[in-house]
Amino acid sequence: MYNKFHKIDGTHPWRKVSPNGYEDYPVRLRKGGRVIFFNYPLAREMELITTNHPAKMNPKLEEKILNTFSLQILNEHDWINRKRFPKDGLENRLYMATRYLQTQHDNKQGKTSGDGRSIWNGTIRSRRMTYDISSRGTSATILSPGAQEAKEPIATGSAKYGYASGLADLDEMLASAIISEVFYRENIPTERCLAVIEYKDKTAVGVRSAPNLLRPAHIFRYLKTGSWQETKDSFDYFLKRQKKNRTIQFSLREKERYDKALEYIARTYARLAAVMEEEYIFNWLAWDGDNMLASGGILDYGSIRRFAAKNNKYRYEDVDRFSTCLTEQKFWARNMVQTFAQAVDFITTKTKKNLKAFEQHPSLTLFDQYFQTERQRALLTKIGFTAEQIDKIREHHPEKIEAFRKVLNYFEDLKTSEGQMKVADGIDHPPVFLLRNIIRELPLFLLKNFKPHIPQDGSAADGLKWSIMPVEEFCRIMAASYVNEQDLTLTDSRKLKALEFQELYRDLISTVDPNHQEETLKVIAKRSSIINYTYRSTGDGLTWIVNEAIDAKDRMKQQEIQEAIDRFIGSQILVPGKWKPIREEELKGSSTKAQLLRKMQENLELYKETI
Repeated sequence: MYNKFHKIDGTHPWRKVSPNGYEDYPVRLRKGGRVIFFNYPLAREMELITTNHPAKMNPKLEEKILNTFSLQILNEHDWINRKRFPKDGLENRLYMATRYLQTQHDNKQGKTSGDGRSIWNGTIRSRRMTYDISSRGTSATILSPGAQEAKEPIATGSAKYGYASGLADLDEMLASAIISEVFYRENIPTERCLAVIEYKDKTAVGVRSAPNLLRPAHIFRYLKTGSWQETKDSFDYFLKRQKKNRTIQFSLREKERYDKALEYIARTYARLAAVMEEEYIFNWLAWDGDNMLASGGILDYGSIRRFAAKNNKYRYEDVDRFSTCLTEQKFWARNMVQTFAQAVDFITTKTKKNLKAFEQHPSLTLFDQYFQTERQRALLTKIGFTAEQIDKIREHHPEKIEAFRKVLNYFEDLKTSEGQMKVADGIDHPPVFLLRNIIRELPLFLLKNFKPHIPQDGSAADGLKWSIMPVEEFCRIMAASYVNEQDLTLTDSRKLKALEFQELYRDLISTVDPNHQEETLKVIAKRSSIINYTYRSTGDGLTWIVNEAIDAKDRMKQQEIQEAIDRFIGSQILVPGKWKPIREEELKGSSTKAQLLRKMQENLELYKETI
């Protein structure tokens, strides 16, 4: 039943494309592992299990997963310090750690950097898609920043140098599995997690997958060194995989294929940047293209955070530097499109020009256009409009969208009077208002307070009159619980903005169908209550929820842990028609599963306003 697992054996086409783009490592089985999470929907898509396979682990399936992914490489330190290794049937296999650009390294040409704790397990082909598979936490490679700092191979598990132990913590891998699956089901482009294998020392192996795990940094590595053939081969490989997976529709034989490829990249990177900004998702995008997929998706959840509001002053502290912030992500996504334009020009002319020569490249104009389009879609979706309504508003009234965004930004950008503060993993200056609250509550208020419109000439009522929410109530609803009286001072300008917000909101509603505004508002209210659900998981909330799951796991059966995680994921897919909230009856009782679900709900409430 599970024979397809045997095809995941370290072989991968990147070896032929990029002979100098990886380090090979033999592996051994790491014993003592247990599968704590398995992504059954993804496994069905990959055809690793049958379409009717129940979401339930059995001894044979777990054995296949462990034999395939519970691996530890024999690294340089092992070979120097040991003469014999246990024989476990994997002696002839090699797994690659790929090379790519990485900001943490002193060398900015990718000569020393890449997968510091990961190996590529291989590829799997289903009837409709080819998937890459890699694993994190499989031991320290020579490509980690710590190995370069030490200037010698490092033993797996060593904490002497940063980013060098080669191991992954269970809480990080489990959190990555949960949030990446939530994002995927919410149609946010991302990698996914196939499995998490835990060990008794609270370390783990996290198995990630995507139709293409190549990063921009894999390609940019060759561009930085001026290696024409390798730049062309790696970019062509990326395009061929996208074509094979039907992600791009144009022919790779036509003369304009690279121009169309740039348009594809501009579109996908613009969407990623727009969605992350509108959904308050922090992702450290930077010049090297390390923390994202080349296909325009989120990768590496170690520093990913989903905020409750526009925390655009938050910066992640990474040893010796601070990250970019929420609103700077657009700049770096755009910069990567510019770098791809440089790469394409290099491929077609065999002459590498300075990056500044591409500051006015047409692909950047396309990026700006697509970013505007995707931000508008994301904003209107957050308000609660359907896809059909969004298309109508965008076609006929784009100016009303931008007017509403301007007043929305006014409230989003207001920060607390206490100023910048230190947080657990960086710095932040919290916002005063949580805009999702008013977007959720305003349509309910309007529906409750609609009044008949009585013409001044005394004739019969001919419609409904909109009510205005008092500005004090308006600001109170969206005020964060941590703000003080000074933060909530109702200045004249703030009062005017509160009224303007409501007027522009009404204008957007009326554009859909002026004669049936109440019906439109009912749809908006229903959808918005899900999309802007009060208890959505933030970064802090997910951290504590995962800690609760880890604390409870030894008291629970394997299936109970899986079911609890699956229920939590379903409760956080805040999409109308897909949302499956945890029911009251599921929280009752003394079972360990019910207790864990209650703890999850409590943490959602406790951290619903944090980063």
